[in-house]
Amino acid sequence: MLMLPGIGTVSRLVGILVMGVSLIATLYLQYARVHLIHLAMFAFWAWGSATYIWSINPDGAQTAVVSYFQIMVMMWLIYQWTTRPEQISFYLSAYVLGCYVSVGATIWAYIYNIENAYHRFAAAGFDPNDLAIIMSLGIPMAGYLAMESRNIFASWVYRAYPMLGLGVVFLTGSRTGFLVALLGCSYMVWSYRDLPLKSRIALPILGAVAAVLLLPYIPMDSLERIQTIGSSVSSGDLNYRTRIWYAALESLENAPDAGLILLRGVGWDGFPTLVTPYLGSPFVSHNAYLSVLMETGLVGFLLFGANLVMTIHFALQMPRRERLLWILLIAMWAIAATVLNWEFRKETWFLFILAVTHSSILPRYRGKTSDGEAVGNGIGGRPRDAVARP
Repeated sequence: MLMLPGIGTVSRLVGILVMGVSLIATLYLQYARVHLIHLAMFAFWAWGSATYIWSINPDGAQTAVVSYFQIMVMMWLIYQWTTRPEQISFYLSAYVLGCYVSVGATIWAYIYNIENAYHRFAAAGFDPNDLAIIMSLGIPMAGYLAMESRNIFASWVYRAYPMLGLGVVFLTGSRTGFLVALLGCSYMVWSYRDLPLKSRIALPILGAVAAVLLLPYIPMDSLERIQTIGSSVSSGDLNYRTRIWYAALESLENAPDAGLILLRGVGWDGFPTLVTPYLGSPFVSHNAYLSVLMETGLVGFLLFGANLVMTIHFALQMPRRERLLWILLIAMWAIAATVLNWEFRKETWFLFILAVTHSSILPRYRGKTSDGEAVGNGIGGRPRDAVARP
């Protein structure tokens, strides 16, 4: 929400500072950790960067190369400096608390009738659909943290978030966000047996009371829009999205080198340019999978899929509670990605690397070694605990 002149968002400035400090610290410690997913991400980035050579939108491709490189560095930073299970909770807690900021900003916009779109509200600087997914992802995170936290105040902060997050999803009027949020709420159902008896009794009651209190404040327009989910699906239009997808297929049918395009793509950020002759305007794909396929071809699509499959594989190796959390989060992302361009979002790769990192840490604390770690004892032969316990 906060922009700095000549730099961009505050998070970008913080990221630059963290990258610089981390590089110095890595060189000083002569210690680096690399996971297989970093190699998969590097391969995807390298191929995507190569598409600049034949891109139909060179300027957009150049921007994507830089953006994905920053994401790749973020993924390495998280894995490099996360060596204890409790640090995963710090990341999740930071995400949920950040969502609370957006809760306040969205409610502020609603109170002062600052519409992002027609009768749709979102925190400043956010698209309503993107914000709804971001808020939804925080719901199972908060549920997990509520069970893990030993601080009474913090646990209730986490317990309060699912209802507030769901309320903001209603304010955004996002139909996809609503479905994803419901899936996120199912975490509380699946993990209900892990709760202490008092929480099993209190939470359903408090949830019902909160729903009764919040429901009158949800705009009727948002409720009516969410109710059109069934008609939007049955009509086959999906709010013009299917027309965009058909335009991409038409472009392939009419291209003399369709096979080559399907293999190597039209270049990062080339989708809007590709469909412009068929739609009259440059539309994004509104589908992460289609976007990756058309822009980077089958090669890039398989490399992107390797990152996703690897994330799922390592998530399945975790204990029941953690496995449920990450598989649910990945499922929520997968649904959102069918109608949103989330292949380049930081949240996407944050989820991927955090799940893999969580999986790599837990076995270590049981006297085992992660199967996915490519650099065993770090560069320079320093012990693994050199970072964990400096």
